[in-house]
Amino acid sequence: MTGPGPVLSLFPGIGLLDRAFESEGFPVFRGPDLLWGGDIRRQIVPPGAFWGVFAGPPCQDFSCLRRTRPTGYGRAMLQETIRLIESGAPEWFLIENVARVPDIRVAGYNWQRFDLDQGWFQPVSRLRHWQFGSRSGVLLDPPHGRKMRGCEPAVLAHDGRTFREVCRLQGLSPDFDLPGFTVAAKIAAVGNGVPIAMGRAVARAVRLAYGLPILTGFLDNHRLVLDSRVDRRRCKCGCGRVIRTCKGRYASAACRKRAQRARDASRENAVTRRRRSA
Repeated sequence: MTGPGPVLSLFPGIGLLDRAFESEGFPVFRGPDLLWGGDIRRQIVPPGAFWGVFAGPPCQDFSCLRRTRPTGYGRAMLQETIRLIESGAPEWFLIENVARVPDIRVAGYNWQRFDLDQGWFQPVSRLRHWQFGSRSGVLLDPPHGRKMRGCEPAVLAHDGRTFREVCRLQGLSPDFDLPGFTVAAKIAAVGNGVPIAMGRAVARAVRLAYGLPILTGFLDNHRLVLDSRVDRRRCKCGCGRVIRTCKGRYASAACRKRAQRARDASRENAVTRRRRSA
């Protein structure tokens, strides 16, 4: 493959993640979104029409800021995402959401889950979890870095900052606008999107994983590690990051803790099952 094939964007919103992938040379086709009167439940994806699919399903049901019972809409939209991946059968899929979103497995695809923080790219603290799968067994080597000092709070859908300030923090140009939207709706639409810098880092990781040439001029000044080599040991926590030390099973201390929490939860579930069967 000399260049990336067409990719489908699900739940595009105002297209921040789309812009990030387009900036890295991906031809992006946008699916329907409620923001524009569309409904993903009526969408059909023909088999083989797209090389990849990425999605940012609604996260409100899984947010740590939620104070009411989940509506069930979030899980329903995850199932719609899986349905379209299965019917479209792309080579890879990528799903972005908050840390509490469930694991999303799709039959016929391998799977990895990793975290990214906007604070690695810009002085803004915003943690997001990404899940990636491929039919051919390809894994991403997700970028990783150190959080910048003096990070501002993450941009939210209901933010007290001005629209221009929210756009700046999300990586949009000073002249970006959404004609016809109220100011509150503009802030909500931008706040719900993926920061441009974070999206571009993930898009570049996809290019590296598939051996595609990298566009220069982005991330060069960021304290990140992005590596195209795939013949090295991978972290055992499930994030898929390459281990760059001679010894060890995990890419970082956070990965080690994540793996320990998973083992603890597995043991607790096993004990619960034994008690119920006794």
